[in-house]
Amino acid sequence: MAPLTARAAISDDIPFEITESGHMVVTLRLGGREDVKAIVDTGATFPIIDSQSAALIGVAPPASPAMVDIVGLGDVRTFPVIDVDDLTVGPVRLDAPRAAYNDKVRFPSTGNVIPASSLPHRTLDFDFERSRLRVSDRRPAHISRSIMTRLEITRIGGLPFVEVSVNGKSGLALIDTGASISVINSAFAEGASRSRHAIRDVELIGATGNVTPLKVLFSRRFEIGDFEVNRFNVIVSDPEFLERFGLAETPVMILGLDVLRAFRLQIDREEELVRLAIPDRGRRPGAGVSMRAR
Repeated sequence: MAPLTARAAISDDIPFEITESGHMVVTLRLGGREDVKAIVDTGATFPIIDSQSAALIGVAPPASPAMVDIVGLGDVRTFPVIDVDDLTVGPVRLDAPRAAYNDKVRFPSTGNVIPASSLPHRTLDFDFERSRLRVSDRRPAHISRSIMTRLEITRIGGLPFVEVSVNGKSGLALIDTGASISVINSAFAEGASRSRHAIRDVELIGATGNVTPLKVLFSRRFEIGDFEVNRFNVIVSDPEFLERFGLAETPVMILGLDVLRAFRLQIDREEELVRLAIPDRGRRPGAGVSMRAR
């Protein structure tokens, strides 16, 4: 990671909301004049601007654009690259002079994605209770009346992974604020299985009656740092990007907001540490899982 440059402000606050689809979105200002919604994603490395948003500021790909591969939870897709002069979120100007031009995919909440790495700060402090992302160039703030654990970050492909355990089986977990739900890959699920019925086929029935087959790992215990949860059930999936990074046979999870919202999440990019905190009074209202200290 490039050295972080000093800023005049001690800290800046960026409000966010969690959409009905479970995504965290902020207001992104384009070209200093047009406001659109965008997902803030710790699991992304390159900004994405959809074609409708780009049209608001008169930006389109050149005749022979540079291309970029965008790696996500689904297929790897290739997009043209556009120049974007001025992207701001609240009081913060993003370090993002270029973006992928998205005229192919409509995400559930918005077609715009901001990598958390484009925020030019040392500390990213996601406070889900207050719906606020605080960014600063200081160490993460102390959180009073809370229980905290610290985890070292392992960077793979520029993305932040930490160590977790499922049923006593250790693996890596991507901290992914751009994902609404968590998934576990087959290598991790099979290694964590404690019975032949631990991985089951289920059917997800949508409001329109459409049926989506899924595999789910029914586990007895999930541990992250000093926290654990019993009876942790998670979808089994093998995202294509794991193969790109040479992780197809490595036990890996993607930790989405269904888990991350249980915590106050602080990322210290200088020390390469993740701090997770829960109130000492217990579960935070609205969190998808109930964590407790071990």
